[in-house]
This record gives sequence, structure tokens and C-alpha cells, in this order.
Amino acid sequence: MTQTAALIAAGSFALLALAGVVALLRLARLMSQASRLLARGDVLLDMARAAVDGAQAAVQRADRQLDRAESVAASMDELGTSMDEVGTSMDELAGQVTALAGAGKAIAAGPVGKAGAVAYGVRYALGRRRARTLPGGALKAGGLKAGGGLKPGVMERR
Repeated sequence: MTQTAALIAAGSFALLALAGVVALLRLARLMSQASRLLARGDVLLDMARAAVDGAQAAVQRADRQLDRAESVAASMDELGTSMDEVGTSMDELAGQVTALAGAGKAIAAGPVGKAGAVAYGVRYALGRRRARTLPGGALKAGGLKAGGGLKPGVMERR
């Protein structure tokens, strides 16, 4: 029986040794994969650093664009204030033009306007008389026949 117990103990020891060898082989495999991952991890870290640097550069470009946009917005605000001032000035100008138009209307409707109209009419009539044309300027004086038609060759081209 001692031999049987020794045989069982030897078999158990062999199984434990085999289990230890398998565990050591798996541990060695795990260590080699881990070292490969660490080597790749350096590459991945370098890639991650490059990505972070690129993102940082993009953020800086966006920041510069925002600064430019803010300066444009400030300029637009100043322009809006200037446009408000222009609008106010235009309102004042419109009021002044309306007042001048009212004054011109009052002058034209008054005695000065009537005298000016008479002077213009007299000057126009004298100018037409000197040129020997009828009002409308298409016919020479004396260009109408007694029957109401035109004499040949009296049409004047303008």
C-alpha cells in the first residue's frame, strides 16, 4: 500500500508540476504579448501626442478667428452707431428740405412767383417771335395753307 500511496503522490506531484509548467508557459506568453503591447503603446502614445498637438493647433487657429470675429463685430457695432447718426442727420435734412419746399411754394404762389411766371412767359414769347416759329417748333411761320394743310417743303426737322 505504501507503493500505491507513493504512486498516487508521484502522479499528483506530476500533475501539479505539469499544471505549473502550463501556468508558466501561459505567463510567458502573456509577458511577451504585454511587451509587444508596450512597444505598440509607445507608438500609440506618439500618435496620441500628435493628435493632441494637432487639436491644440486647431484650437489656437479657432481662437485667432474668434478674435478677428470679435474685432469685426466691434467694428460693425461702431458702424451701427455711425449709421444711427447718419439716420438722424438724414431726418434733420428731410425736415429742412420740407421747410425749404414750403418756403418755395409760398414764394411761387405769392406775388413774386406770379411776377416771375409773367416774366418767363414774356421771354418765351419774345424768343419764339424772334425765331419765327409757332409754339411746338415743328412749323415755320406761314407754313399753313388756307385749307388747313401744309405747304410743300415747310416741315422743319429737329
